[in-house]
Amino acid sequence: MTTGKEGVHIFRQLIDGELRIASEHCQRVLHFQLQGRLKEAASEYVKALELDPDNVYTLNNFGYVLLNLGEIEDARLVLQQAIEIDPDYALAHNNLGNAYLNLGKADEALAEYLQASRLDPAYAMPHRNLALVYHLLGRLDEAIAEYQDYFRLAPTDTRDAEAHYNLGVMLEQKGQSAEAVQQYEQTLAIDPSFAKALNNLGLIHFSNGRIDKAIEYYRQALAAAPEFTLARYNLGLALAAQGEYNPAIEQFELMHAQDPENTQATSNLGVMYSTVGRFEDAIPIFNELIALEPTNPTFHFNLGVAYQGKGLIEQARAEFQQVLAMEPPNSRRALRAQHELQSLSQSGQPRDWQNMSEQR
Repeated sequence: MTTGKEGVHIFRQLIDGELRIASEHCQRVLHFQLQGRLKEAASEYVKALELDPDNVYTLNNFGYVLLNLGEIEDARLVLQQAIEIDPDYALAHNNLGNAYLNLGKADEALAEYLQASRLDPAYAMPHRNLALVYHLLGRLDEAIAEYQDYFRLAPTDTRDAEAHYNLGVMLEQKGQSAEAVQQYEQTLAIDPSFAKALNNLGLIHFSNGRIDKAIEYYRQALAAAPEFTLARYNLGLALAAQGEYNPAIEQFELMHAQDPENTQATSNLGVMYSTVGRFEDAIPIFNELIALEPTNPTFHFNLGVAYQGKGLIEQARAEFQQVLAMEPPNSRRALRAQHELQSLSQSGQPRDWQNMSEQR
């Protein structure tokens, strides 16, 4: 049985259909769907349609099951057939919108959701789906309004954590951080282990200078989802911002093990190594990154810093010169590279590496 964003409607859809279908096959369908045995449910719908091929309720519910089985084009055809028989059947229009959305046809999905909402103004789910499409199309104000309609129309026992999270994301994109926090907190009231909401609360606290609170939320996100690398990355940055360099290194090392192709996290690991004086560990990291992205001036600058810290002056000079060859003359990084070259020429000695290394 499908749960989550449509869980609140499945019984209504089934009851609506099953009460109108005089078929022992459809009586068995309810049993199979409640057990999540969707292939067997689909088989029973096929048998029911052989007996009553124009029953719109059977067609709609069969299309719904096909959607959940991932048989999207077959679902579209079945749902289109239901609508041809009964053009005013709102549930079928909503499900057909889901089929179009899964097929990447946002405009067609939008038309079906709008039609469903017009045919049944009290039906909440089309508004949730409209919000998703409007967000996909970058129409944030309309998306937010549709989520508000969805929450207004949804039954009082609806516990849709994902919808609150999505609304929070949109409000944050609109710059309404306080309202976004309320939605993320509502998400967590429904599902305390919703890792993305925990991570986003951490980001908001971090941006407001509440680093301790951000770290707390990132740790909660990782406790809920240990493979959530974005939360681990953000935790590493927050720890570094607090001057907790070795704990930050631990997080970036774990992330590098989890996602070795993430060059930004790997670069920050190298920066942290240089920051604590582990230049011998930073050097191979930046050499590997340069092999992947030879024209990235940040990697060359940070390799120059590591060489400088290790006392390898000529190698450091070569890297800073590479930066000057890649960067516009008056860019911040070019000016810093020029400054370090002058410093090397004057003393040949490394200076304050903590302020020289750059994070991406």
